[in-house]
Amino acid sequence: MNRLFNTLQKRLFLTHMLVALAVLLLASLILLALQAPLRTEAMLRRMSEGLQPTVTLARNNFATLLLTGDSEAEERFFNYLRSQAAAQDVRILLVVEPEGTIVFDSEERLQGERWQPAEAQAFEPPLRRMRGAAMNFSGQVTRGVVTLENANWHYVSTLLLPVRRNDLMLVMLKQQPPPLRALVEPITELPQGLLVGGLLTLAAAIFLLSRWTASAVTRSLAPLMAGTRALADGDLSYRVDVSRVSLAEVHALATSFNQMADRVQQTQQAQRDFVANVSHDLKTPLTSILGYSQALLDGAAATPEAQQRAALVIHQEAQRLGHLVEEVIDLARLEGGQLHLHWQSVDPNEIGAEMMESFRPQAEVAQIALEWKPSPSCPPITADASRLRRALANLLDNAIKHTPAGGRVLLAVEHLANSREVQFSVRDNGPGIPEAERERIWERFYRLDRARTAGGSGLGLAIVKEIVEAHGGTVGVENLDDGSRFWIRLPCGEMKASSTQEGKAQRT
Repeated sequence: MNRLFNTLQKRLFLTHMLVALAVLLLASLILLALQAPLRTEAMLRRMSEGLQPTVTLARNNFATLLLTGDSEAEERFFNYLRSQAAAQDVRILLVVEPEGTIVFDSEERLQGERWQPAEAQAFEPPLRRMRGAAMNFSGQVTRGVVTLENANWHYVSTLLLPVRRNDLMLVMLKQQPPPLRALVEPITELPQGLLVGGLLTLAAAIFLLSRWTASAVTRSLAPLMAGTRALADGDLSYRVDVSRVSLAEVHALATSFNQMADRVQQTQQAQRDFVANVSHDLKTPLTSILGYSQALLDGAAATPEAQQRAALVIHQEAQRLGHLVEEVIDLARLEGGQLHLHWQSVDPNEIGAEMMESFRPQAEVAQIALEWKPSPSCPPITADASRLRRALANLLDNAIKHTPAGGRVLLAVEHLANSREVQFSVRDNGPGIPEAERERIWERFYRLDRARTAGGSGLGLAIVKEIVEAHGGTVGVENLDDGSRFWIRLPCGEMKASSTQEGKAQRT
């Protein structure tokens, strides 16, 4: 079955055909339900039209014979009624009134039974056929519904002639068709050519509609298919021309594809930058380590002072390499959700004061004024204290490095009551962040100082972003008239932190 309908056009054709058949069936049921009274009325009128000539011929040809009581004449009359019943596809009864005894049944099953119809109604038969015979037809015609043999029958009846102080009634009956037969009969009554032609026309229309729909979809998907092949072959510059896509859904898909291609291209470029930056950051300390270690091996550093100098440089560069590797590992763990956070209640003012004391010596060496602005009424937050210190340390280290001598760096804590957050902000007197590069500074190994005059690995802000987002917070930066201000915002209280912890646990 899957192979039979393995194309979009075939599945659309099947779907449209099923929908069309379902709609036709439902419409037919509704139409038949609405036309049921009309069809019953038409059936009764046809029966009354057949009643007229039957009664007229019976009166003209058999009335005299029936009054004589001749059994042979009665048999000929009964045969005549059977032939009329077969010709008109009805059931004919002869009923003696007022007793209601059935004396004749064209199907020969009800002789001697009682005729007990429901309340009968007067019925004016149409006089459209056998106008000459209809002139002799007289007597009231009644109609109604009667239950015979556990089935409902529609009937029309009239007085045939008086017999021995009784009335002989002629009754024509037709069984009320079941619902399924009522559905099939009108269809089978249609001309076969018209029915076959209608079905073929419907199939052709559905085929053309499904082909047109499938063609529109495939034409719109063709550029996307070409784009996926291009990306697979390494052509990251391929973009889908969304103006050539006609379907709104595929247009949205093409837009998403282009956004994905942009992100893939940016990611690949970031990977290239990662390799280049890591190569450079590893090459410089390795060169120093190799050079000084070679000097020690060759005996070039002969004096104790030279040997001490070489050992110190090797130790410092090894620490630099270790710090770089540690930052790369921590960032990878944070991005992969594999770094467990140790949650505890933390006082933001206490964390800020600790960071001020840690960086005051570095600020004094750089001749920078380090200022501290705590919050007078700041609620506690739930966080990993060591990771929070790491994020603040990276911000303060960057601020001190980019602030010229004589400038100032301000660390402030503020309670944002409207958003129920605590904000740490670090303000410096540096050159600011170019508007076009505000988003990229949070990327791994991205640095504004292309010549690397400020040093560093380029991972500090990326680690800050990952730590803050792991706490359910946000980061940002804004330029001021005399520098820039970095901020991190963390949710205060226990509830938000607990939900963040649960989400972190799911990631790990």
